[in-house]
Amino acid sequence: MLEKPIALAVGNFDGVHLGHQHLLNILILKAKEKNLIPSVLMFDPHPLEVLEKESAPCIISTVEERKEYMYELGIENIFVINFTKEFSNIPARDFIKNYVYEKLNTKLLIVGYDWRYGAKREGEFELAKEMGEKLGFEVIPSEPYKVDGHIVSSTLIRRLLKEANLSDVKKYLGRDYTIKRNVVKGKGLGSKIGFPTANISNTSNMCLKEGVYAVKVGNYIGVANYGKRPTVENTNQNILEVHIIDFNGDLLDNVLNITFLGFLREEKKFNSIEELKTQIKTDIETAKALFSNKSV
Repeated sequence: MLEKPIALAVGNFDGVHLGHQHLLNILILKAKEKNLIPSVLMFDPHPLEVLEKESAPCIISTVEERKEYMYELGIENIFVINFTKEFSNIPARDFIKNYVYEKLNTKLLIVGYDWRYGAKREGEFELAKEMGEKLGFEVIPSEPYKVDGHIVSSTLIRRLLKEANLSDVKKYLGRDYTIKRNVVKGKGLGSKIGFPTANISNTSNMCLKEGVYAVKVGNYIGVANYGKRPTVENTNQNILEVHIIDFNGDLLDNVLNITFLGFLREEKKFNSIEELKTQIKTDIETAKALFSNKSV
C-alpha cells in the first residue's frame, strides 16, 4: 500500500481533452480539500488492443504525451498498468479492493459517468460506490462535459481527426493537436528528390486522415505527409514524415513537438517523381501562406 493516501481517477485519458481536464481539475480540487495526493491510473495498451484488436481505436496521444499533459495540470502520481488478458479476467470487486483500495491507498475515487471495469466490464459506478462505503473511501461521479452541446469524448476527437477537422479538434482538446515523438532513421527518399524529411516514430496507428498537413515544429514551419507514400514506396503501414522548411541539420534521435495547423490535400499517387516534386513545392507555398495568415 502507498504510504500517503490518494485521490484517484481511472481511465485511458486518450488526448487529455477538455472532458478529461474537467474531471482532473475536480480531482485536484477535491484532493487539496482532503489533503490527498491527486493521482491517475491508466492502462496500456488500450484494453481493446488485447481483447478485440479489430475493434481497437486509433491513438490520439501516446501514454508519455498524456502523462506530460496531466503533470502540467497538477496530477502528482500517474500509475500505468500493463493491460493483459490475465488482467482483464480480474473480477470488478477484486479490482476495486485489491488495486484501487489496498495497493494504491485510495480515499477518494472520481470516475466518469460511463466507467466500466473488471471482467466482462461487469463493474459500474454503483458497485464502486457500494464497495467504497464498506471499505472506507468516497466515490463520486463526473458528469459528461459539453462544448456547444456536444459531449466531449475521445471517440468524437478521433472522428474529427480522421476527417482532418483540425479547428473542431482544437475546440474540444482545448489546444492545437500536437504530438511529441522521436525522429527515426528512414530510407532517405525525401533527400533524394530534394526535400529531406524527418521520419517520426510510433505513428502507424495515429488518428489522422491520410494526406498532407501544414505543421509547426518548434519555431519552424513544415509540411507533413501521413500515409503510405504511394509515389516513391507504397508502404504497408502509414508513416508520418515531416519536411521542415528552411532547416538544415541532422534530426535523427531528436524528439520533435509537431503541431498540426491545417490540412492541405489528400495523399495521392503521382505519375512521376517530377510531378511529385512540383506538388511538394506547391504544398510548401500553401503552408507558408497559411502561416502568414495565422498567429502561430
